[in-house]
Amino acid sequence: MKFSLLNIFSNPAIKPPESEHGERMPEAYAQQLRDVRRVWNEHTYGVERIVRLALCLVQFLFPVLLIRDIFGHWGPTGRKLAVELYTLLKFAFPLVVLGQGWYRSPVVIFLVIYFLSDTFVHILHLVFLEDMHSAVVSYRRSLLLISLHYIEVMSDFAVLYMAFDLLNMPMDPVSALYFSIVATTTVGFGDICAKNTAGRMVVIAQLLVCVTFIVVFINYFSQKRNETH
Repeated sequence: MKFSLLNIFSNPAIKPPESEHGERMPEAYAQQLRDVRRVWNEHTYGVERIVRLALCLVQFLFPVLLIRDIFGHWGPTGRKLAVELYTLLKFAFPLVVLGQGWYRSPVVIFLVIYFLSDTFVHILHLVFLEDMHSAVVSYRRSLLLISLHYIEVMSDFAVLYMAFDLLNMPMDPVSALYFSIVATTTVGFGDICAKNTAGRMVVIAQLLVCVTFIVVFINYFSQKRNETH
């Protein structure tokens, strides 16, 4: 029996396909495929459905599913600890890049953009696919992880400002990080600014990412407040 994407999405009775050796798809990927099928079959319309479906599909491009599958054999605790370690890795990576001056390497810049994209997709998941996430272990843990993501994003953009020389004066890592924090918090002192169209586009992208973080923070605080009343 041959499988088509339409049959897999539309028929809940169909199980994830097996490999040519009869092996089942790894469980984390199978679960993600079930999430895609669930979004495909749900009663949402238009842009919301397209965004939810795209977010489910794009998750296959990032390593979180692989991490969950590998460490899922250790149970929920092992899986959550592995995801936390991955979050700490992404948090530390741009800071190490700035400190070591690795922002001149194309491979390193690719990794920074890749991790930044992964983080942004995760934050969008928390906004648009909240109903598909398992119950949080604790809101303190969730807010701590989101805060680490937030600092990571500021560091990622600082690397981009350094790598592509996007600001109006010679930069060192501390100055680039300073500008990134100022831009993120929308303080806008005006002492440093984007020097060209590419720089302005990167600043716009950073502000859009930060607005998404604000939505997530408000969402988590409002949930916690509702639980206490």
